[in-house]
Amino acid sequence: MSFRLLLVCTLLAARAVAEPFTFAALGCMPYHYVPDIGARTQRLTAEINRLQPAFTVHCGDIHSGGEPASDERFLAVRDWFDTFEHPLIYTPGDNEWTDAHRPAVGGHEPQERLARLRDIFFAEERSRGARPMDLVTQRSMPGHEKFVENARWTVQGVVFATVHVVGSNNNLQPEIPGAAEEFAARDAANIAWLRAVFAEARATDAPGVALFMQAQPFGYVWGYDGFLPGMEAFLRALQTEVKAFGRPVLLVHADDHRYKHEQHVAIASDYIPTPNLVRLETFGAMDIHGVVVLVDPASKAVFAPGPLLVPGNPLPKLPAVANPDE
Repeated sequence: MSFRLLLVCTLLAARAVAEPFTFAALGCMPYHYVPDIGARTQRLTAEINRLQPAFTVHCGDIHSGGEPASDERFLAVRDWFDTFEHPLIYTPGDNEWTDAHRPAVGGHEPQERLARLRDIFFAEERSRGARPMDLVTQRSMPGHEKFVENARWTVQGVVFATVHVVGSNNNLQPEIPGAAEEFAARDAANIAWLRAVFAEARATDAPGVALFMQAQPFGYVWGYDGFLPGMEAFLRALQTEVKAFGRPVLLVHADDHRYKHEQHVAIASDYIPTPNLVRLETFGAMDIHGVVVLVDPASKAVFAPGPLLVPGNPLPKLPAVANPDE
């Protein structure tokens, strides 16, 4: 038997025994202007722990844009992450660093805050949580070693990855000293990481790919005709990779604080919908709830997302279910 045939047989056998599992995601919390935020957050954590997902991802904004991006806040959130009984993976949001220059929240230097985030949350190639798991991070990619927050992992053959794409136009803010240069370096690293993630998925014959980031990246939602400038190159690369992959891709993000499950996503307003791309937006801010995704590697869709509503927390207003065929 040739090596190639042996590899194919091994991959097929692995897929045949792949079992369904779930993961959870949340973002844009805890915001301390929310009434009774401590109790609401504890109930959310307890509910996710009760469900025992394979892992949970926090999609950034670990405090509101009106709160200081302090070391104390970072350390408190890191302690919270470690109360999850399973792996907790985190990707940063804009409140943690790009917007920290605002005088009302301490007037921090954004790149100094980003460096502290990396020190506090990403010192090792592993998740947070009481039972952390090993991750593959971009620190091993020549030329992009400092982007330690970009991570990849695989469960039951499905490939998962975080990408450091944030709100505030992805830090393309020319009025802030050094921001444009920081954006250019991170944008190039994110695109390189995206391509590496899909290369891994193709090499392992993965049934699906799930990506996690903080930003709501689609410019038309914000009134732009097409791409947000800080998202354009990344989204063009995403569109190319998703189409070439041809299998289900799930994009999970935070930012708008509103639950949304959209199929056949059009990456820009002037583009044809991408049939194999689904996006899932988390709750956030006042709505202390999560999302949960059933992953079945053997199914045609692979990912079946839905809201994770926490008993005892005020219910959010859920959007109407969109018909993808309309």
